[in-house]
Amino acid sequence: MRLVLADTSAWHRSGRVRRRWGDLLEASALAVCTPVVLELLFSAKSPSDYKRLAAELASLPRLRIDDRVERLALGTQAALSIRSQHRGPSPIDLLIAATAEANDAVLLHYDKHFDAIGRTTGQPMEWIARRGSLD
Repeated sequence: MRLVLADTSAWHRSGRVRRRWGDLLEASALAVCTPVVLELLFSAKSPSDYKRLAAELASLPRLRIDDRVERLALGTQAALSIRSQHRGPSPIDLLIAATAEANDAVLLHYDKHFDAIGRTTGQPMEWIARRGSLD
C-alpha cells in the first residue's frame, strides 16, 4: 500500500470513518508531517492529553520538510495565483500538500482547498469521505 499523509482535516473526522483509518494503520501506511503534528497537538485538552497524543504521533512515519518541499509549495502557490486561487489554500495546506508530493504519498483530507492544489499539481489525493457527508 502506498504511503498516506493525512491532513488535519481527515484526522478530526477519524471517528466517523474508522474502517479507512484501521486499514491505514494495519498496513503501516499512515504518515504525518510537522505541520499536521503541530495542528493535532494544538487541540490537546490537557498536558496529559498532549503527552499521550504526542507519543501516538511519534510512532508514525514522519515526512520531513526540506528545500524541495519548500520549492514545491512556493511553486504551487505561484501557479494558483495565475488563476487568482492563491488565497484559498492556506500556507499550511500548501506545505502539507508539497510534503506529500515530494514523498510520493497520497494526501488524505476533508478540505475543499486541496482540490485546487490537486488540480494544479496533479498529485494523488483522496477525500476521507464524500465531500459534505461528514459536516
